[in-house]
Amino acid sequence: MHLLRHAFPQTPPGKSRGGSAVTASAIISLGSRYRGDDAVGPHILDSLRAQRLSLPCCIENGGDMPQLLEDWKDRRVTLLDAVMSAEHPPGTVLRLNGLTEEVPPSLCKTSSHGLNLGEALGLARILDRLPRQLSVYAVCGCKFDIGAPLSETVRAAADRITQELLTQLAMEEGGSSCMSNR
Repeated sequence: MHLLRHAFPQTPPGKSRGGSAVTASAIISLGSRYRGDDAVGPHILDSLRAQRLSLPCCIENGGDMPQLLEDWKDRRVTLLDAVMSAEHPPGTVLRLNGLTEEVPPSLCKTSSHGLNLGEALGLARILDRLPRQLSVYAVCGCKFDIGAPLSETVRAAADRITQELLTQLAMEEGGSSCMSNR
């Protein structure tokens, strides 16, 4: 246990591992862009980058859970991932608060990342590496073969999530989506 408790380098408050200032918000994608529906997170990040000049920190994490614990510490995080679920059809978007809601077992059974999301959250609690806020968008997929493209149902779900995130970001900035009562 001693090795786990001190496995991460100490980073000064407000700094990232590289020494730069930590952004208060981050959008983090899990999954491999080369494994069919597992690429939904990177696909959404690409779509966001193509449509906005000003974004919070965007991190493409290919499934490195120890790095995820470093990337999300003390941030408000939107996490994007693909899951396999026998309970939900492909293209279903599961949204949850990763800090207050229990991560359903269906989100934990088939991780391609070594540690699954539930295990990563448990480890983050022990190591004091939790984000300030964690909004999880888990998209149910069906094709995870190497070299396969995103399925149409998952692509459609990704497009809906992209639009939802763009609207949310505009509202947070007080953009045209916000109205005043004055």
